[in-house]
Amino acid sequence: MNKGVSYYMSLPYKTKLAKIPDCEGGGYAAYIPQLGPDFVGEGDTEEEAFSKLEIIKEVQFKERLRRKETIKEPK
Repeated sequence: MNKGVSYYMSLPYKTKLAKIPDCEGGGYAAYIPQLGPDFVGEGDTEEEAFSKLEIIKEVQFKERLRRKETIKEPK
């Protein structure tokens, strides 16, 4: 099986959502703890944070595949 970007994008990674304190700009941060600090999307709404996380995932997966790095799969 070719483990390209589409493969990793389709995996069921556990995501979390955190409220960003108003003193830090407010909004929300959606992230994937298993993949580390590079996989965070921030937005004014929960939906925007998750949407931006999807963009970040694609960018990060492409870059890691380009560098031939190992990408953790969901547990």
